[in-house]
Amino acid sequence: YMELAIMAYHGPQGLVAAQGLEAAAGSAEQQGSGGWYVVLRVCRVFRVIRVFKLARRSENLLILLKAVGNTSTELFVLFVMVFMVVLMFGSIMYTVEKTTSVNGTTKFTSIMSGCWWSVITVTTVGYGDMFPESSLGMVFGTLALLAGLIVLALPVTVIVAKFSDEYEKSKMEKRSKDRYR
Repeated sequence: YMELAIMAYHGPQGLVAAQGLEAAAGSAEQQGSGGWYVVLRVCRVFRVIRVFKLARRSENLLILLKAVGNTSTELFVLFVMVFMVVLMFGSIMYTVEKTTSVNGTTKFTSIMSGCWWSVITVTTVGYGDMFPESSLGMVFGTLALLAGLIVLALPVTVIVAKFSDEYEKSKMEKRSKDRYR
């Protein structure tokens, strides 16, 4: 396993050196066209997988994984609700901005671009690359933001409560093991 990690790290460097300076100076597409280069790049993923071995030793990470496993229903409901809100406000924003734009130019060129804006707004990221320009669009933008806050805040409290329960249960199990030693 360790040999694969070493080969995955040093293999692409040796391959580039073997291909010569012109290949190293070429475009990324030319470098990636070799079959071995791609295989070695995929092997580099094995180095990342080693991080997951640490999960077995970390009690807190195991507690977090148990809590996520116990809240699978709540997480599913969260994703479905966010999807519905994003689709609804993306469609509304596309329609509103398309019909109320003064000269016919708007950044909301399709429902998918409206959904992109809606994802960014509902999750409160707010890149600023797209924004409503009409008054009605701004009203719906505010409603989208508030709906996103409500949709995200309610299930998160349930998830945190389940994590707290798992943490307390883990502490109790640890205390009982320490008593009987």
